[in-house]
Order: sequence, then C-alpha cells, then structure tokens
Amino acid sequence: MQGIITGKTTGRPLEGANILLKEISQKKFKGAATDHSGYYHISGIKPGRYLLRISYVGYMTYSDTLAIKADQSKTMSVALKQKEKKMNQLVVSAHEGAGKVEAGRQHISSVDLGRVPSPSSEGDLASYLQSLPGIVATGDRGGQLYIRGGTPSQNLFLIDGNPVWQPFHILGYFSAFPQDLVSNVNFYAGGFGPRYSGRISSVIDVKMRDGNRNKTKGSASVSPFVWHLMAEGPLKKGKSSWIGSVQHSLIENTSPFLLGKKEPLRFGSQYLKVTTFGGSKSTCSVMGLHTYDRGQMDIQDNDRVRWSNTVVGGHCVALSNNPDLLFNLNLGVSNVWNEAGSEQIPKRSSSTTLGYLDVNLTRFWNKIRFEYGLFVHINYIKYDMNELFGGPRSGNKNLMTPGGYLETTIPLWEKLRIKPGVVLYYTDAEGKLVYEPRFRFNWQPWGTEDQELSGAIGLYYQHLTGITDKSGAGSIFRAWMPIPLKKSRMEALHMLLGWHQSLGGGFQVSLEGYYKRLRNIPVPIWSTTTRFVTDLAPAKGKIYGADFRLEFQHNPFYAFLGYGYSNTQYTTSQDLFKTWFGDATEHYHPAFDRRHQINAQFNMKLGTYTIGLGWEYGSGLPYTSPDGFDEVLNFSQRLPQVNKKSGFGTSRVLLGKLYQDRMPAFNRLDFSIKRSFHLRFGQLQIQAGAINVYDRSNLFYYNIYTQRRLNQLPIAPYISMKIKTI
Repeated sequence: MQGIITGKTTGRPLEGANILLKEISQKKFKGAATDHSGYYHISGIKPGRYLLRISYVGYMTYSDTLAIKADQSKTMSVALKQKEKKMNQLVVSAHEGAGKVEAGRQHISSVDLGRVPSPSSEGDLASYLQSLPGIVATGDRGGQLYIRGGTPSQNLFLIDGNPVWQPFHILGYFSAFPQDLVSNVNFYAGGFGPRYSGRISSVIDVKMRDGNRNKTKGSASVSPFVWHLMAEGPLKKGKSSWIGSVQHSLIENTSPFLLGKKEPLRFGSQYLKVTTFGGSKSTCSVMGLHTYDRGQMDIQDNDRVRWSNTVVGGHCVALSNNPDLLFNLNLGVSNVWNEAGSEQIPKRSSSTTLGYLDVNLTRFWNKIRFEYGLFVHINYIKYDMNELFGGPRSGNKNLMTPGGYLETTIPLWEKLRIKPGVVLYYTDAEGKLVYEPRFRFNWQPWGTEDQELSGAIGLYYQHLTGITDKSGAGSIFRAWMPIPLKKSRMEALHMLLGWHQSLGGGFQVSLEGYYKRLRNIPVPIWSTTTRFVTDLAPAKGKIYGADFRLEFQHNPFYAFLGYGYSNTQYTTSQDLFKTWFGDATEHYHPAFDRRHQINAQFNMKLGTYTIGLGWEYGSGLPYTSPDGFDEVLNFSQRLPQVNKKSGFGTSRVLLGKLYQDRMPAFNRLDFSIKRSFHLRFGQLQIQAGAINVYDRSNLFYYNIYTQRRLNQLPIAPYISMKIKTI
C-alpha cells in the first residue's frame, strides 16, 4: 500500500504525517510516516478489512475502512483538511524543530523562518540559517554562507529540485526564499546521501509552496529595507494553481535617513510557479525565478559587484500502481552571471549555465526501501578574470556529466536503519567514471524517535569551483570555472555522529560532532604585496567541530540555544614560502574559521502581540596583517628622482604570514514586536523592531588593500506593515 499525503488547500506534501493501518478482526497494526515528498509505503499487508488512520499536526485526522484483497496493490493518497480553530496547546512533532538533527539533516518549516527577528514583515531563509550553530556568514552584507568549514561555492542550493547558484541577496538578511513562499527545507550541514552530488560541503533543498487551488489570495508588505508583493489562486478550481511574488530592496533610498549614511546595495527577485494536480497520483509544476543584486561593500574602495540568477524548470511527482513506485522528475536550465570591477581594478566577469535532467525513483522490496535515479548535467562556463599586475585569464568550457545513484534503507531489528549508497558518473573534466560511496544510519535504542543515535560517512567530489578575487571573507565576487589545478576535482571525506534526546515538557536536545578531510582545494597564491591575483595553488584541509542545540516549544513560548565549535585548517606548499618564511609549507586557518559561536532565540505570544529576540556571538575571524611597506617604480614611465627623500614610486603594503591575526569578536542583539489586526477583508500586521539594538561596532572585514576597517550596519530601527487577504 502506498500514497501521497498533501494539504487539501495548498496541495503541498506533508512530511512526517503518520499513517496507521489496523486489522479490524485483530489487534495487529502497521504504521509508516511520509517522507519529504509526502510519500508513504506499507508492505506485508495480508488480505482483510482494515481501519486506516492518517494524522498530521494542525490538520484534521482522516479515517476510513479498507478491504484489501490478495495480490492487490493499493494506492491511497489523501488531502488532509486544515483545522479551522487554533489549538490551545502547541503540539510538537518529533521530526521538526531546530533541536532535532539527524545525521547532519535538519527539517525546517515555514513557521521556523518567522521566529527570527528580521527587518521585514516576514521571516526569510537567509536570516534563519544565520541563527544556527556551525554557519558563518560574512555579516549583514554579501550573502555568503560558510557551513561547517566549507566555502559558499561548495554549497548546493535547490528550489523544488532545480539548482540555483547564488540565491542569497547582497543584504544578508534576505534571499529568494521569503517565508510566504517556502513550504519546508531539508538542510544538510554534511553527510548527505547519494541523491545529492556535485558539492562537497552542504545541501539546502527548498520546497516552495503550491498556490491555493480553491481561492485567490494575496499580500503586500513594506519596510525600510524591502517591499514584497505575493499573490496566488486557482487556474482551474481544485485542479491547478499559480503563485507569484515580487520583492525589491529599499535600503539604498532609506539608508541616509535610517543609518546616517548611504548604503549602495540593491537587490530584487521575481518568482512564478504553476502547478497541476492530477488526482491522487500525480502533481506537476513549472517555475521561474530571477534575482538581481548589485552594490559596493566599501564606498571608498569603489569596487562594484553584480550578480543575477535565472532558473526555469519543471518538476513532476507521480505514483505507479504496478509495481509500487514513486516517480520524481526535474528538468530545466539554471544560469548565474557575475561581474565586478572599478577604475583601479579591471573588470572581471563570469557566466555559468547548467542544463539538467534528473529522474528519481522510489520503490520497496518487502521492508527495504530503494531510492535510485539517473541524471544528465551539462555546464557551459565562460569567464574573464583580469589581473592588475598580470595578464587576462579568460576561457570557456563545456562539461557534461551523466550518471546515476542508488541508496537503500534497510531496517534491522526494528530499531536500526542502515542506508548504504553510491553515486556513479562520468565527467568530461577527468574523462573517466567516478564513484562516491556513502553510508548513513539511524539507531533508536528504545524504539522511538525520542532517543536516536545517527551518523554518516561519505566521499564527495566537486569539479567546479567559485574563484574569489580577494583572500578575505569580505569578498563576494565569485567566478565559476573548472578546477584550475592538475587534479580536476576537489575532494571531501565527511564523518559525523550525533545524538538526539527528547526531554519531555517541550524540550529537546541534540549534540553532533563532525570531521571533514579535504583535498585539492584551490587557494590564492600568496604574494608579498596586496594585489588581486587569480593564480591558485592546491591545499589540503581538515575540519572538526561539534554543534549543540537545546530547544523548548510550549505555547506561548519558544526558545532556542545553540553553541558551535569549529576548527578549520589548511595546508599548502608554495614557492615564495621558502624564500620568505624558511619553509615551503604553511599551515593556516582561513578567513572564515570561527572557533566559537553562540546563537539564542526567544519568542513569546501575549494575546495579539508576538515578541521576538535574537542574539548572536562569534569569536574573531582570521586575517593577514601587513609586515611593512615599500615603493615600486615603473622605469618605463620615468626615471627615479634620487634627490627626493620620499615618494620614489607607488607605495605598496607587504604582507606577513597568512591569517596570523584575528578580528575582534562579533555579537549582536535583534528585537521585534508585532501585532495583528483582523480586517473585514483580511489581516493587517504591524511590526516594529531594531537590528543591532545596542549599536555595537561589529567589524565586517579589515581591508588589507587600503588598511581600512569596514563595520557592519549600526543600530537599524524599523517599522514594517503587511496586509493579506483571507
């Protein structure tokens, strides 16, 4: 017996819905829970009459009686109705929440996104991810995330199964994933299974909402930082729907008044999705996404950066009766375009287009679950990287990667599930077959999700990388290109082990340790002077750390406390090291190595008011300090003036050993209070708050090129308003 469980109004899959099948004539029963596609499967059912019961938090329980015949393959898909009245007490499902991590995976709901104070009228995935341990952000500008020691170009982003290259906006609180559009997110900080490949650090798999298929609705919101319009409704009532949104920044216009100086940051995104519902057995959708970002990190530096994403793709989920089979298809094109430059530094640009076809299948043999599939990815890459003191580095490349994967979930003794798997593909970059073995497991020693030990080990390869133009964490320009080293792939070995414990009374706690071994990571060639370079050298790396999470949920309170410890070290050998430091090999901690991190969230509902607090602390990030100065003279332009005491040529900064100093620690408190008003046609929500409440001067980055300190945003008070129809 199989099926897909969805919400009746939205049509979205309900992950973690409980299915109970009880034989009427006896007390025996079988059960299952839905996966991220809303799919469930129950095997080994004998002929007879059964009571079917399907339940999900916040939805009305579905009950029915079934007669199952011998050798009958039964498909039972159900759309659950949402409860009209709010529950008096918040019921916590074990599979959700920031306090639950399973082998590197966290399930994030749209409700979670709204708990983090944000300078908007709604939550956003970008703000939420930065509130988790193990994630280092570049700050309130740049939109770059470093996850458990990985770089931004090592993260895989998916939107309804479609890859998107750079979805986080230049103002770090916002992304292409606002709360109103997101259904749920599967976030893998490491140890992900073979269904995901092509990246060596993490996976952020976002499922977007389908539009309302019964009623046309909409919302409009505005704050000093951004405005957002969203609308949805049926194309054919009950059969198909659409949902669209437009958001655009306002910070460039409001910052002189709000922050005391102009912040030259602009971003926007447009999104449209059309979904058709083919009864109880299939759902297909087509989506389009476009984003645009441009700005300057430092006005005096005059270096401008721009990027844009365009994604057009289709997604289908279908059930087959004989044999029991779930079919999942993704097809589309994804492009990212980057550009940076100024009068002092020549323009650099990069464009990458990915065409993809992914076919994913799920079926059962007795109690063993098989997930397998085929894929074809075709990359067209074009880049033009100019050097200030060197020559232009430009090129274009086509890369085709056909392959497949297999993962099995094998239950042992009803308490242990092991998940061996492998990815196998051919790549033009190496001209040979490559395989990546993976292994994951879950052990519930007392047979419930309240106590669970989970772990993973796997090998991961990546054949594309994002080359940055500076060696600091403050750089946001990244040009995608094949690995420009002798070995054409980066390699990472992941190992992690974690324990989750439900403490009762709304408390749950998780502790997860991890280790990553890196090989062939491209890093910039060290130079004695501060200059823009594209020459690269291979580095090895090791990353180890642990994340601790404590979560409390009980109406009207929510609280979360997270602590992350991480240690990232690179080792590289370069020619100049021997000359300057006496040893050809250097060991160093890169610019995103944050040793300690604390995140705390608190929410409380007081009648029609909701109060939110968010506090973050991060120990200082490494940077390379200057050792001295010299002057360089171009003899082709003029001869030196020996009678002068100074100013013989152009002054330069001489650099010391890599990343031997650390910036000051970072900490920030954010606050929000919101109230909802019921109107005749809908609802009005007013929110007031402030980012960086105690106006701390947090360092964004130290510009070694100009020897200037660049701070993050000062205290930023705001008032936002949102109107939505019901």
